[in-house]
Amino acid sequence: MKKYQLILHIALKKELIVKALKIAFVVGIILNLINQGEHLLRLDIHNIHFTKLIFTFCVPFCVSMYTAITMKMKFKQDEIALVDANLRCKNCNKRIFIKENSKIPKCDICGNKTLWIFIK
Repeated sequence: MKKYQLILHIALKKELIVKALKIAFVVGIILNLINQGEHLLRLDIHNIHFTKLIFTFCVPFCVSMYTAITMKMKFKQDEIALVDANLRCKNCNKRIFIKENSKIPKCDICGNKTLWIFIK
């Protein structure tokens, strides 16, 4: 699996999308009230900037998805692998293959606190 395929696979996970939508909803409302609150509360539709309103929801969604994807691509020890992947230990360069839904092991050479990096 190539890196962009892994990113797409992670990004399309239902639980990540739902969580990002919830965050975008809450943060978007707060930011819109800060930025355009006087117009929104008075329902002054003619003075509401709808482009800003939409982007104010899009930005927290994108930030949340980016954060989730980068965290899931780190393949931390004792987590469950989302996909089949070839991994390399960041410390000693040992390589392993991990199957989807299996527990990510510690490195035999480095021991605890292993950080595996996805390789092609």
